[in-house]
Amino acid sequence: MESLNIFTYNAQEYIREIAKAGTNSDITLYHRKDGDRIFTFIEPSKYPDKLSSLTDSIFPADIAVISGKNLDKHFGEVIVALDLMGKKNGFIISDEDKKDIIKKIISNTNLRNYNIFTGRPMELVDQLSDVIPERKLNGNYTLIDHFFKVRGVGTVALGFVLSGEIKKHDKLIISDIDKEIEIKSIQMNDVDVESASTGSRVGLALKNIEPESMSRGMLLSDKPFEYKTEISGNINIHSSVKNRPENSYEAFVSDMMRYQRGRVENNKIILDKKIPVIKNNIVLSNNNIIPRVFATLNF
Repeated sequence: MESLNIFTYNAQEYIREIAKAGTNSDITLYHRKDGDRIFTFIEPSKYPDKLSSLTDSIFPADIAVISGKNLDKHFGEVIVALDLMGKKNGFIISDEDKKDIIKKIISNTNLRNYNIFTGRPMELVDQLSDVIPERKLNGNYTLIDHFFKVRGVGTVALGFVLSGEIKKHDKLIISDIDKEIEIKSIQMNDVDVESASTGSRVGLALKNIEPESMSRGMLLSDKPFEYKTEISGNINIHSSVKNRPENSYEAFVSDMMRYQRGRVENNKIILDKKIPVIKNNIVLSNNNIIPRVFATLNF
């Protein structure tokens, strides 16, 4: 089965008409299956109060569907977050009279090629069906976002296969605690499957771990993880930032479904806790900077 994961913002009237609600916490997931294709819509249900709700929803998404009907500061912050997190493909739902101003807003961002969409919900589905996602992460990584105990099953984790493939009975390493676990079974859209490939939204029954040992942002891989507590590189502050930070300030790593506190000293961030490194850039945020998602650190 092919999968497409879609970040959504302020588009509930569309998404609730075309998809069925699933997991609900500070992010809400909706699912739709058309033939052999599964669409997973990811909504930041606690944003704008909780910034991590936004960045956690964006990270595993292939594309975005956002509403441009309210061009307020939150819309602007969503645009900046998508820009910094490199989400280059998507749709902006708009009224006809706002199309030109939206095009101007996104003209100098990674969103400049977004489709300004003025159609109906089912017309959006037709356009999403034509999307071929671009996925650049290398290796074998599955990201965990929810976890719990199920009677008669044991520990169950929900997440996304970011890259590679997982199979039933695979023995993998879980990040942060570096423990070997086994995948007892895999489900996609409530159907048991033998394997799941890149992009798949999965439910995994896991052996050799308890939910109490788990946290959002943990990764499964077939290889040991590399960790960092200090990351040096080039900090690129977004052009929209109004109150540029000083040389030393608090910042949070806010992608990879993590919200890890640290302190920036010149072009280095020193973290309170280690994080696994699976790519060569991270996104930074700070609640006292406008917009709160404000920079990338490339290393």
